[in-house]
Amino acid sequence: MNNLKKAGTWALPAVLTAIAIVWAVAAIGSILTATAHPAFAYSVAVLYDAVWLYGLAMETAHRRQGTSARLPKVMGWVFLPLTVAVLVVHGLLAADLLAAAVGGLVPVLAKVTLVMAIDRDTTRISPRAQSAIDRARSITRDRIAVSRAIATARADETKAAADIVKRTRKAEAEAATTVHQALEAHAEIIDQHPVTDTVTALPPLVSDGELEALLSGGVTDGISALGTGGSGLPVTGAVTRDGHAEREANNKAVALLAAQLYATNPPPSKRRFREVMRGEMNARGLSGGWDVIDALYDREKQLAEGGERS
Repeated sequence: MNNLKKAGTWALPAVLTAIAIVWAVAAIGSILTATAHPAFAYSVAVLYDAVWLYGLAMETAHRRQGTSARLPKVMGWVFLPLTVAVLVVHGLLAADLLAAAVGGLVPVLAKVTLVMAIDRDTTRISPRAQSAIDRARSITRDRIAVSRAIATARADETKAAADIVKRTRKAEAEAATTVHQALEAHAEIIDQHPVTDTVTALPPLVSDGELEALLSGGVTDGISALGTGGSGLPVTGAVTRDGHAEREANNKAVALLAAQLYATNPPPSKRRFREVMRGEMNARGLSGGWDVIDALYDREKQLAEGGERS
C-alpha cells in the first residue's frame, strides 16, 4: 500500500517530465535543422535535455536526503525558462498558437508537480535534529580542513628542510673547492718563487760582549755593520744612565743585528729578514716593532743598492 501511495505521488510528475523532455528534443532539433545537419541538431537537443533531466534528478536526491541542493536548484530554474522559450518559439515558427501555449505550459507543470512530489516525499525531521545534523557536518568539515592544513604544513616543512640541506651541502662543496684552489695557487707561487734559507748560514752576529756593552750604556769600537751607523734610528746625543740611555743602546743593538742579517749574498727577502730578525731580537731580549724592522730592512736595501749614507 505504501509503495502504491509513493508511486501515485510520482506518477504525474514523471509523465509530465517525460512529455516535456520529448517535446523539447523535437523542438530544439527542428529549430536547429534549419542551420545544421539533422544528426547534429538532434544530438544537441538530446544533450540539452539530458543535462536538464540530470539537474532534476540531483535536486530530487538532495532534497530527499535533507542536504543542500543549491546548484541543482539553480540549474533547474535556469533550464525551465529556456525550455519554455524553446517550445513557444517552436510553436510560433509552426504558426500554431495552441501548440506554442501548450508546449510552454508543459515544462512549467512538470516542474511544479515535481517540486510538490519532492516536498511530499521528503522525510520530516525536527529543528533540533536538523541542528544536530548541521553541527555534525560542520565539525566533520572542520576536521577535514584541519587535517588538510596539517598535511600541507608538514609537506612544506619537509620541502624547506630538504632545501636547507641542499643549500648547506652546496655551500660546503663550494668552500672545499675554494680552499683547494687556494692551496694549489699557494703551492704554485712557492714553486715559482722559492725562498732559500740563506740566513742559517750567516756568520756569527754581534757578540754577547758587544750587546752587553750596548745595553749597559757603553760604546763599542770597531763594530762595522756595513757602515750602518745611521740606520734611521736615533743614535745621537749624550749617553745617560736613565731610560733614554737604555733605549739608545737597544736601538744600536737592533741596528747592528739588521746590518748583520742583511749582509748576505744574495740578501734575504723581506719576509725571511723579518722572521730571523724577530727571532734574534727575542733571543737577545731586544725590543722593537715591525715598523722598526721594516725601516731597517729598507735602509739596508737602499745602502746595498748604492744609496748615500746620512
